[in-house]
Amino acid sequence: MRICENGILRDMTAAEIAAMQDAAARAETEEKHRPLSLGEVQEMMVRAQINRLAVDDATALRMVAYYPDWTAGTAYAAGDRVVYNGDLYKVLQAHTSQGTWLPGAGTESLYTRIDEQHDGTKYDPIPYSGNMALEAGKYYIQSGKTYLCNRDTGNPVYHALAELVGLYVTEVTT
Repeated sequence: MRICENGILRDMTAAEIAAMQDAAARAETEEKHRPLSLGEVQEMMVRAQINRLAVDDATALRMVAYYPDWTAGTAYAAGDRVVYNGDLYKVLQAHTSQGTWLPGAGTESLYTRIDEQHDGTKYDPIPYSGNMALEAGKYYIQSGKTYLCNRDTGNPVYHALAELVGLYVTEVTT
């Protein structure tokens, strides 16, 4: 191992390496026995109970930092919310997650991404990535094009918006 001392790089001595390893082992042991702070305990309790709160998707999105990360082998109930790759997803049906059932494309029957940051106006359209129910009167954007939904889909749709022109959406020209 190398160390920078007064701007000069040099190899660490065996004694310095042993002292560094000893300090790391001591710190690890102390951390295991350190009392948890009130804030740490509260955060653990919130994370464990967050899916029991009855909140709408917009409020859940504001609390995304407290939702658990998606993990394989976890039993999820319908309505639970999980974070995967920084996005918040709602569980659509109860299941035990599998390593190949990642939230996103291909698992639309299990998860839907929550996107409440956009109000669906012409100037703040909702990004469309598939697996979304479209609402009449809202604007959506995909591949740099804006679309106005003219008919509710009721259920999530998976096709590109360009394929839904005339059926559910119209392309908006600026």
